[in-house]
Amino acid sequence: MRSRPGVDLWLVLSAGLILLIAFFVLASGVRGAGPGIGIGQHAIRVAIALGVAWLAWRLDTRILVRAAPVLFGAVLVLAVAANLVGALRAGTNRWIEFGMVTLQPGELAKPALVLLAAHLAWRSAYRPLSRGSLFLAAATGMALVFAVAAQPDLGSAAILIGIAAGIAFLTGYLPSGRALAAWAGASVLALPTLWIYGLRDYQKARILSFLSPESDPLGAGYQAVQAQVAVGSGGLVGVGWMEGSQTAYQFLPAPHTDFVFAVLAEEFGFLGVSVVLTLYLVLGLRLLRIAAEAVTAREPAAAVLVGGVFLMLFLQTIYNIGMVGGLLPVKGFPLPLMSYGGNSLLVTGAAIGLAASVRRRLQET
Repeated sequence: MRSRPGVDLWLVLSAGLILLIAFFVLASGVRGAGPGIGIGQHAIRVAIALGVAWLAWRLDTRILVRAAPVLFGAVLVLAVAANLVGALRAGTNRWIEFGMVTLQPGELAKPALVLLAAHLAWRSAYRPLSRGSLFLAAATGMALVFAVAAQPDLGSAAILIGIAAGIAFLTGYLPSGRALAAWAGASVLALPTLWIYGLRDYQKARILSFLSPESDPLGAGYQAVQAQVAVGSGGLVGVGWMEGSQTAYQFLPAPHTDFVFAVLAEEFGFLGVSVVLTLYLVLGLRLLRIAAEAVTAREPAAAVLVGGVFLMLFLQTIYNIGMVGGLLPVKGFPLPLMSYGGNSLLVTGAAIGLAASVRRRLQET
């Protein structure tokens, strides 16, 4: 498929079609969501996200990569501030309010970490980093993880760890076999301490309900059970748009955010799910293709940036879908490009725009 020079048409089409399908799914999901939440508000946020994506596409990513330590430091300050002065919602301090603008540092932390990794790749230029640089990067990265986890937002903290591990694997900076085994052993030994002192009661209940949601179907296991009912009732072609009983009668929790994929499965069935999964697959393959082109062009920072965007989006996508399908514990993860939520849309739009910017620059050189 041909496209304008500098435009990756497959990237634009896959992301655009997911956004379009999301409008139909959310039109059903936002029913009964409360005042101030509607498809009109979502349309405004999508328009802003598209504008951000366009600006990111026009931006030279090398500027951001060089300024990454400053941007990372700003996000780290915001993440710490959220624990101190953040708006309390559902028992967590994940948001900072500036008048009508609400920032979620846990979302901003993901691209900040990716940009920091790209900055390190730019600094090294295919030469091994010094132990001091690696230690400093690991220490600042863990500081961000702990700041996000303390809000508490263990889901975003886990995604940050996944991004870091994925980039370390792709760049060859994983520790040796012995060191990796030692880290794994230490992590296993730390699990009891984390369970006793690191998790709140509701987080423990979610994990236990994941193992046996039927044991408490009206309590801790309610979300998982209702999501599985919605997915199972969709069948091959779904029950029909706006006809999902789980959504209409508000049995399904958070149908416009965390469980939007369950609404898709119930109302559009296996065929609808297959279309959306195919679009996510195309989007992921295009990101990997751009990263590979950057490697061929000997642009290590660009390759790490786009590879990090891939990890950022698809770790969250895989977890959200696995959670809805009952394969993973319930956690408050928006589904990229589909869930209702301004911070997630803006960050996703910016990330895809930056990946597209890398492709544009590679084509121009």
